[in-house]
Amino acid sequence: MIELTAVDAWEKEQKQEAVKILKEQLVIEGELVGLYEAYEGSTENKAMRRMMQMFRLDSQRHINILQAAIEIVEGVDVFIEDKQDLKESLKKHLELEAEALKKANLLLGKQWINETQGLKQLLEMWRNDEKRHHAALKELSQRTYFQLNSNDFVRTFRGEDFLEDRYRRAKAFKEKTRQGKP
Repeated sequence: MIELTAVDAWEKEQKQEAVKILKEQLVIEGELVGLYEAYEGSTENKAMRRMMQMFRLDSQRHINILQAAIEIVEGVDVFIEDKQDLKESLKKHLELEAEALKKANLLLGKQWINETQGLKQLLEMWRNDEKRHHAALKELSQRTYFQLNSNDFVRTFRGEDFLEDRYRRAKAFKEKTRQGKP
């Protein structure tokens, strides 16, 4: 078997540290979910219950983000074919989002809403979430999920398909050499 090089050992250590930090944050997000749930159950005020639910759902979303990050750091590969459904849903998402943004902007243009600061902020949060969701979907569907060298201009000239093929071949070669196979 081939031993880990210093670079491999450093990378492994960095990944372990990242996973440790991500797992610590998972615990914190879980505690937040519990706090929001407790408040949701204890209040009679429907609007406050909805707001706590909104924050709870955000923390649950953070848990999913952190868990996906851990899986990627630990070696779960995401390739073009895995992102195809995401790309296909973008078209429908754009249509629905355009309507939602129109409605949000219509409401935010009303004087009485602008004079009700809490309501205005809630509606701005909704509108901004719609914008952020679209940007995130678009970006995540176009990103690679494997490490690229900052000097690697291959993507510009050869495309993501070439990069993924090169990554797969390099990964397979590393596995073979670690197992002592030629």
